[in-house]
Amino acid sequence: MAAEELHMNPGARRQEAASKEKPGGASANMKGVDDPDYENITFTFRNQDQQKGSYSPPKSEAWSRPSSDSARAPPWLHTAVMSLYILLALLSIILLAWVLVNNSVMSQELLVLKRELWNVHECQGEQKQGWRRAHQTATEAKEGLRRVQSDVQAGNERLKALSAESKPQ
Repeated sequence: MAAEELHMNPGARRQEAASKEKPGGASANMKGVDDPDYENITFTFRNQDQQKGSYSPPKSEAWSRPSSDSARAPPWLHTAVMSLYILLALLSIILLAWVLVNNSVMSQELLVLKRELWNVHECQGEQKQGWRRAHQTATEAKEGLRRVQSDVQAGNERLKALSAESKPQ
């Protein structure tokens, strides 16, 4: 594990080199284990290429961003996503065509229905005119019957009057 830390953290290499230069090396690190007055202090070193005024917290291995190689998506993912987009586009086109065809069929059916309604309207108009003529004819016939009836009554009264004159008393 120490070799991995040295590989990942260049600052750890410097610390390792410094501890090797001291006599006792690893025993110096273990010095405060049994001593209650000893306080373990760790220092964070800034890279030399960073500016003096800038501060960046130490990077934790668990939260660090994956390298560019591992961040790349697998090559088949792009193809799969593009295939899904193409499938979605084709389904949209098919749905649009189906809606347009159904709209056209519905439009034709509506035109047929409009013609039939117009024919019904014309028939109703003709029927109304026929009923008006029939009503008018019936009214004229009633008036003709009244005239004939009044004429017959008038003729009956004349007959009575003539027959009363011609009868000897």
